[in-house]
Parts: sequence; C-alpha cells; structure tokens
Amino acid sequence: MPPDTDGTAMATELQQDRLMREALVGAGTSVWAWDMEADALSGMDGSVALLGYAVGELPPNQAGWDTVIHPDDRPLNHAAYLRHARGEISAYESEYRARHKDGSWRWLAERGRIVEWWPDGRPRRMVGTLSDVTLRRQAQGEAAERDERLQQIMRHVPGVLYQYRLWPDGRAEIPFVSDRCVEVLGLTPQQLMGDAMEMFRRIARSDREDLMAAVSDWARSKAAQRTEYRYHHPDGTLRWMQAVSSPRRGDDGSVLWHGYLEDVTEYRELEKARAAAVTADAANRAKTEFLSRMSHELRTPLNAVLGFAQLLELDDEPLSAAQRRRVGLIRESGEHLLRMIGDLLDHTRIEAGQLSIESQNIALGPLLGECLDMLAPQAGEAGVALQPIEGAQALQVRADPTRLRQVVLNLLSNAVKYNRAGGSVRVRAEPLDGEVLLQVIDDGVGIAPKDLPQLFEPFNRLAQQRSGIQGTGIGLAITRALVVLMGGRIEVESASGLGSTFSVVLPSG
Repeated sequence: MPPDTDGTAMATELQQDRLMREALVGAGTSVWAWDMEADALSGMDGSVALLGYAVGELPPNQAGWDTVIHPDDRPLNHAAYLRHARGEISAYESEYRARHKDGSWRWLAERGRIVEWWPDGRPRRMVGTLSDVTLRRQAQGEAAERDERLQQIMRHVPGVLYQYRLWPDGRAEIPFVSDRCVEVLGLTPQQLMGDAMEMFRRIARSDREDLMAAVSDWARSKAAQRTEYRYHHPDGTLRWMQAVSSPRRGDDGSVLWHGYLEDVTEYRELEKARAAAVTADAANRAKTEFLSRMSHELRTPLNAVLGFAQLLELDDEPLSAAQRRRVGLIRESGEHLLRMIGDLLDHTRIEAGQLSIESQNIALGPLLGECLDMLAPQAGEAGVALQPIEGAQALQVRADPTRLRQVVLNLLSNAVKYNRAGGSVRVRAEPLDGEVLLQVIDDGVGIAPKDLPQLFEPFNRLAQQRSGIQGTGIGLAITRALVVLMGGRIEVESASGLGSTFSVVLPSG
C-alpha cells in the first residue's frame, strides 16, 4: 500500500499549529477567531491558558469570555468593538482586566479586525490577538506612582528643580523645570523650556556676564557648582537667586546640568540685618559704657560744686542779696544737673541689664503720701493743687520700694511740670483682678495724639523741647523700664489741652 502522505502532512501541520500556539502562549499571547453568527470562539485554548484555565473550563463563546472580564471594563470593551464595527476605527483595540483562575486580576490587551462581512453589511467573522500586559501595566503604575511622588516633592520644596543642556555649538535649552518656577521666577515652565535665555535675560547684566563665563568653565568640570546672582523678577522687584547644579557630559558632546534654584533674598536680608544688629549692639555697648563712665566722672566735681554752694549759703559772713541769689542759682542748677546724671546712670544700667530690683510687699497709701509731701513745694510754686489720695489706703503692691517711689515721683513731677496755673493733680488706686491699678491724673497741657506712640522713647521730648521747661527726655523711658522690671505695665491716655492720665498696673502684694 502506498504511504498515507496526506495523513502525515496533516499531522505535521497540526503539530506545527500546536507548537505555534504553545509558543505564543509562552510569550503571553494567543490568537483567536470569532464566528459572530454562531457566537463561536476558536483558538480559545491559548486564551484560557493565559488566565490559568484548562481547555473546556470556559464556554467557547463571547458570552462565556465576558464572564471573566472585570464588570467595570465590559462597557468600555464593548464600546471599542462597536466603534470598529461601525467603521469609525480601522481595528478594534481594548485593554481590560480579566480574572485569573487563582482569583487575581490580569491586564489583557486585545486587538482584532473584522475580516468577513455578510452581503447586507453585517460583520460575519473577526480575528485577533490577546496578550497579557500585566507586567507592563504594573510597571506603568509604578512609574506613575513615582512620578506622582516626585511631583509631590517638587510642589513642597521651596525652590525650582531643573535641567539645563548646553550643546557643542553653544545652543542652550531647558529640557525640564518644575512648576515652582512660576512662584520663584515669575515664568511658566512653557516659557523657560521654549526659550532657555528667557531667564538669563532677566539676570542683572554684570552678574549675567560672570555667570555665562562661568558656565563655559563648568562645562569642563564634573563637580557640583554653586552661584548667586541678582534677578529682575517680572513683578518689578530685584531678587537674589542661588543655584546649585552638577554637570554630566553626554555622548553627543552636550553637557547636561541637573540643578536646584531658590530665592535667597530674605536670607540675604536677614544676614545683612544680623550684621547690622551686631554692629549696632557693639556701638550701643560702647555708648552705654561711655555714658556710665562719664556720669561717674561728672558726679565727683559736681558734688564738690554743690557742697561749696551750700557752705556759702551757711557762711557766718552774710552774703548780699545779689550774692545769695547767685549762689542759689548755682545750687539749683547743680541739683538739676545731678538729677540728670542720676537719670542717665539709671538709663545706662537698664540698657546694660545691670539694674537690680528687690521686690517686696509695700503698703501703697504711705508711699504715695510721702511722694505727695515731697512734691508739695514744686506744686505750690507752680500754682498746681495736689488732691487727696483716692482708694490707696488698704492696698498693697509687690514692688521695689525705691524704684516704685522713683516711678511715682517721675509721674507726679511731670503732672505738675506740664500743668497750668490753677490746675490740679489727682492720685487714685484700686484693686484689679489680682493686680493694683495706680493712676496719676492731671488737667494740664496734655499730649497730642500723634506724639503718643513716641512718648516713652528715650531722649525724645516731643513738642516739649520748645516749651522752655527743663528735662532730659529720658524720665518716662526710665519710668516704663522700671515698671516692666517690677512685673507691671504702664499706659497713657491724653489729649491736647485736656490733660493726661498715666496708668500703672503692678502685682498685688
């Protein structure tokens, strides 16, 4: 009998077809055909194998295959088929999730084309391929996650991340710049990537020339470089920028810098202010030391002058009226100068933090009474009435008695000095939530509203410097400092021509 050549050829063809399908499945792909009239899928062996199923576990039709497609993906998958069937696209393409036999979801990419049509235009037969793209999808997801993480980082760093490329022919480009450039540079990423020189044109001319020269030198280096330059921001301000970048030479001869740029204007201003503060502090210490030394040096001869003036007034040999008046002027002027020196010493000690406070419980009524008695002669000469103390007899405060007396005398003296003939001064006190409120109230010349903010500044007599009334301009500055050192606070209410009210609040004793 002749050999069965047809049977052998058919067996070989089937074997080759099986090997091809196995090879495709091993590569993650299968080939299918769909008879739409009969809803019969052929080539399903490879398709089900991609999902771990055995042949026959899934019905060989579209309805059976739809059961493994993720419910959320079925509408999009069917819509892709309809667009192809209507001739809107040349091929059907769809990516969707399908359930593996182990319960996991795999990503499949399906591509097909209708190859036969019925005479009436209905699709008859379709062929296509199915590929497992799970690994690609996972890689894309991981890449997207990394990109999102990088975007989050770039949105939260204060400066700009960028790439800058210099070509061998001198051309420059910015392949990448983070969105922060809008806030830092006032330019969009599109502006900078479209024209790399857009930023350079805004750099101050002298800085730009130095920077461009340095870029050429850096192109031959692999070390990270740091530079600072002034930048004309689109908002009209001149800003200081600092850039740090590292170069990398490419095979094409270009040099690519990866860098970071930030606005350091505030940092520079802070450093400048810090340096100025150090200089000012040194000058202030020198001034304080000088004033302290000079005050001590002046007190010695001044005390001698006052002593001899007092001796002349007590001399057994009587002075003439004119001589006694002159000696009295010497003594009064000396006493005024001595008070000024005392105030100046207090001020320098306070500034240097060398004035000690010894707080104790003090009966407020007796202390205020002593102060009024001491100011009575001055008030009598000025024609100002000192009213009886109001509400202080039963109150105690926590303070340094010497310094509290100094505070009250300063306030009373000012109330008399800046009053008017026929005017009056009141002193009142009252408890205030664990504290004591002490007020010195006058109906004198008052203080203009514009002068109130500078009232406690040392050596600033405001409008009183033209009044002819003696004063140093540091009494109220010392008064406030003493009140604060004793744990209290001081406030003032005043109006021109209506008098002033100075309120001191101290801890209750």
